[in-house]
Amino acid sequence: MSVYVGKNVQVTITKTTEGDMGSFIAQEVTFEPKQAVEGIDTLGQDVVQAWASGLKTYEGSIKEGFKVGEDGKKQLERSPPFQTSLEEYTMKLIWDGGTGSKITITLSGCIFPEPSVSSPKNAPAFITTRFRAKSASIAIA
Repeated sequence: MSVYVGKNVQVTITKTTEGDMGSFIAQEVTFEPKQAVEGIDTLGQDVVQAWASGLKTYEGSIKEGFKVGEDGKKQLERSPPFQTSLEEYTMKLIWDGGTGSKITITLSGCIFPEPSVSSPKNAPAFITTRFRAKSASIAIA
């Protein structure tokens, strides 16, 4: 089941203090809960003895508008540090639920395993960044 969060989502990425890795409005955010099935074998053998559910993760992407000029340069430079190491971050997605309620999804243990992709390549209008998180919680206020 894929979750389409919607348009104009406030995204805050945190390493140690709130928003220290960036805060911006995304054009579109999607994510999907995933659970891997892994084979369990006995020690010293390569034969699968049983199949078991593995770690549940949340995978998705953030699509944001590319800003021309110095701001655009900062956007492109923001993601390379995520690629050099798989440090974990916390990411908050905040948007209006439509009836005046604010919905907040907090994704913990976020990694950014792939580089951001700009489209179109020659004159970028959007930047899409894939992510994976270990846990998610939702709050409606």
